[in-house]
Amino acid sequence: MRRFHRLLFLLIIVLVLSVRPALAKTVYYDTFNHWAEKDIDFASNTLKVFKGYGDFTFRPDNNITRAEFITILARTAYGLNQMKEVYSGDLAYNDMSIKHWSYTYVISMNEYLKTNKFTLKDIFPGNNFNPDKAITREESVALIAAFCKDAIFDTPLSFTDLSVTNKYYSEIQRLVNSGIIIGYENNTFRGSNNITRAEAASLIKRVYTDIKTSINRDYLTKLEFMPVNGDEMYSYFGEYNLNTTNADDRKFIKAKDTLEYVAFGGYIFPEDAHLYDLNAVKTMEQLRASGYFNVAGTNYYMITFGSYSNEDKTKFANEILTNIIARNDFSDAELMQIFTLVSKYDVNETLYMGALEKWYNLTNNDNSKANIIFFRYAYYIKNDNKDMLRVLIYEDLKKANNIPSILSINFNLDKGSQVDFRNYSFGNYGYSLYKDTNLQRFLRNASLNQNVRIIELPDLLMIEKTSKPKVDMAGYENLFSKYSINKLYVLNFLGEKERAFVEGINDYDIIKTFEIYKKNSTAFDENYMGILKKVK
Repeated sequence: MRRFHRLLFLLIIVLVLSVRPALAKTVYYDTFNHWAEKDIDFASNTLKVFKGYGDFTFRPDNNITRAEFITILARTAYGLNQMKEVYSGDLAYNDMSIKHWSYTYVISMNEYLKTNKFTLKDIFPGNNFNPDKAITREESVALIAAFCKDAIFDTPLSFTDLSVTNKYYSEIQRLVNSGIIIGYENNTFRGSNNITRAEAASLIKRVYTDIKTSINRDYLTKLEFMPVNGDEMYSYFGEYNLNTTNADDRKFIKAKDTLEYVAFGGYIFPEDAHLYDLNAVKTMEQLRASGYFNVAGTNYYMITFGSYSNEDKTKFANEILTNIIARNDFSDAELMQIFTLVSKYDVNETLYMGALEKWYNLTNNDNSKANIIFFRYAYYIKNDNKDMLRVLIYEDLKKANNIPSILSINFNLDKGSQVDFRNYSFGNYGYSLYKDTNLQRFLRNASLNQNVRIIELPDLLMIEKTSKPKVDMAGYENLFSKYSINKLYVLNFLGEKERAFVEGINDYDIIKTFEIYKKNSTAFDENYMGILKKVK
């Protein structure tokens, strides 16, 4: 069987090498069914930081040398723009010169480490670097720690062979709490052990993710909305009989269809001109001026396709909101399109909220109700009305992630309502929360259960509960995922980072129980890791 697998992999290699170079993928026959097979593939083909040997082997269980480890770490840092490649410097090792294949990577690493107030000499003392010597776990930690500087958790180390006097204790603690390195089953760290090429591939994948989620600040930068069926299509904004004999209705239909046709790349040939309205925006203007009932329709297309001042577009948008309040014939998709448009302008608050309430009274769709909540957030964010925004998000927080309750919207809130974001009495958290204390003070009066995760915020201590509360999100997984991100966005916008962290880490634990998480865990992990690092 083993011989069959080897022959099969050799055949695969031949096939892969026969395709165009742009599509070529590195395949090693000795990593098949290896515990690190996926990590090796990621490091070799996605990151492209690892190379195998000429005989199509990776040799996963071989130790990795100092030069090799620095090379893959440097290549990873290059790809993330965290380190520059240099070609000269004061690398004071007798056995390192331009003649060694890794020289550029090693000297580049040394120059980068100087920005962290130390050099390779601090990790590898002596007159010789010994590039081909196997690197140890402790040495690799010292290198990685220069790039991985953020940890979500602050749990103390409990390794039996590692004391606080170890010069890399804080670095090891940070990397353990970041999930980058782990100990052994008997609760030891074994810093003097060498690491294998397979372990290095697995390690570099976690390092890549950690750096990426630390430097990418594109987290909590915008509100996200739920999809509403049909919201991507141009609408009539009302119920129309396409065979109508009403002259104004026929004008509106023809003008709308023309604008839609041209918007999607259609070209009107001269012989077909009679089928279209060549002055469609002007027709919309005339219908609006004549008092045509479908103000939402005419004004939507005037704003979208017409050349008007921002002041005029704001006026048209307010008229749309007034029209919504007066009518009962809009669909969810049409209202989604309308609010996406009018939210760009400085519209009247009373009209905007009144139109949202009208939408809420018309719909039975949960996605639409969620979007109404999000549009309320968006309005007060755009207008920098933090007082009202605090009231809205606080009201939602009190509902403790109960989606049906959150979707029951109260439109009668006012900015004078009592708000205290440090009130953690509501909510079903996976952590015990202790205000205005730290771990040292906590341990004077209590002890810790083994293997619990600990987080220390400036004014809050979080200790993971041994039994986490169960949360039922059946049917609401997608909706909760969007609500969670938007909730955290609002809290971060308000500067309530402590509360954002508490909610974020609790939501993350909830989401990890979802079916949608199982299908796309990497995207969720990166998103929440990035968010939590940003608000901590």
